[in-house]
Amino acid sequence: MDKKAFTKLGIALVIIVALLAGAYKLYTDSLANDFNDISTVEIERVAEPYTGEYHRPDCPKAKRILKPVYFNEGKTAAENNKQAKAEGYVPCKRCHPEDVK
Repeated sequence: MDKKAFTKLGIALVIIVALLAGAYKLYTDSLANDFNDISTVEIERVAEPYTGEYHRPDCPKAKRILKPVYFNEGKTAAENNKQAKAEGYVPCKRCHPEDVK
């Protein structure tokens, strides 16, 4: 290979690495912001009897529950959290439903 081919290969590798780094940054930022802008109006909680966890309704894990248990009797999210905990459910580690803003 001549010098020109090595230069083109180097430039291509730099571009690929830059694109991968940018994609990874976007991915990690989207994961961090998944639940940061959830409305305080949301009060319902969804529990899964199999795992024993309760979730916010828009949690990706809650959307896959086959037989959900709903906690929406309370007037606030905190009341529904207490109701779920009283029935033996633990908060989801992904959507953190106990963090009421």
